[in-house]
Amino acid sequence: MRLRSWRAQDAPALATAWNDPTIAAVSQPPDDCSLDAAARWIEGCAVREERLLAIDRVVSVDGACVGEVGLSSIDRGRKAAVIGWWIGIGHRGNGFATAAVRELIGVAFDEFDISTLVAEIGIDNAGSVRVAERAGFELLRGGGEDRPHAYVHRHHCVSSTRSSSS
Repeated sequence: MRLRSWRAQDAPALATAWNDPTIAAVSQPPDDCSLDAAARWIEGCAVREERLLAIDRVVSVDGACVGEVGLSSIDRGRKAAVIGWWIGIGHRGNGFATAAVRELIGVAFDEFDISTLVAEIGIDNAGSVRVAERAGFELLRGGGEDRPHAYVHRHHCVSSTRSSSS
């Protein structure tokens, strides 16, 4: 598993994911879930990242798109973002989501100067709760009927300054 940028040839996998009822139940696919809409969305990824509107990466196994992990609601002032992920139906349960989330955590902290990540996970989504916990997120707020669980992951910098003793 590795993370990579979206490519035009990933459009069929993205359209399939948008039309997967399990993924649609826990994410916000667009109204138009067609192959053409997926291709347009992929074309816009670089601009969204350049403007820090969203950072989206393909979860790639042997070069094929098996899922996605991304950052949204990026708040530069607070150095915070929301993280989300999905894995296609034929690839769930193999640890790809946990590995992808862990890798994107490093990218967020190291490349984009984001120090706090929040994962909002539906109360019925036990798989994503396990992913968040395995990736080092802590429960911030338990969910209920009308709101998701909120998990947080904070980057703790270790100061390189040393105090000198006399």
